[in-house]
Amino acid sequence: MVTKQRGLAMELRKRIASGEFSVTNKLPTEDRLMERYGVSRYCVRGAIAELTAAGEVFPVCGSGVFVRERRDGNYLPLGTSYGISADFPGRRVTSEVRELALVRADARLALRMRCDEGDRVWRVVRLRRVDGLPISYETACYLKEFVPYIGEDVAGGSLYSYVHDDLGLRFGFVDKTVYLDRLDASAAGSLGLREGDPSICVEDDAFLSNGRLFNSSRSLYHSANARFYSAAPMR
Repeated sequence: MVTKQRGLAMELRKRIASGEFSVTNKLPTEDRLMERYGVSRYCVRGAIAELTAAGEVFPVCGSGVFVRERRDGNYLPLGTSYGISADFPGRRVTSEVRELALVRADARLALRMRCDEGDRVWRVVRLRRVDGLPISYETACYLKEFVPYIGEDVAGGSLYSYVHDDLGLRFGFVDKTVYLDRLDASAAGSLGLREGDPSICVEDDAFLSNGRLFNSSRSLYHSANARFYSAAPMR
């Protein structure tokens, strides 16, 4: 059900991005979504909850679910962790692989990955672009225990879709840390900026439904090409 729920959320996200609901700014009713996609009411409500958390829709009691005003530019939601490909539906998202290696965890990496020293870890370094604009310089690590294989073809696409849809991992939650950092030479050169320039850094620690960490990532974002937002209730 989690896979169907997230699949429905992504499908609705694409329809929203295409402007399909721009006339009324309102999503179809639960019954119509259930009929069209052949899913349960629980699945529909779960997908709507994900879109609400991402700040893309808002429910109005007794009236339905409405699409929020679209943001112009490259905005990424802080409240979700579906990957850049899902954050920009209908846009051209590309990944340029700068490094792909299977390494043994040293003391520092073992502490970050909550694994034993010597455990095998996939290290993937990528430059992410949206419509040709550099957005982030990403370093991601995956425990081989849970992700047995990552090739150039996989690393060049959506790793989120690969581990979720192809490997069938059951996601639990993500711990997210955001802070200001400075670009090192590799990140600066990839993003087309200068070494030492400021950058928003986002660190994600992703856990499975059983509470085991399987992925840790660190993304440095282009200071001019990326923006962030978070939907918060007023209570």
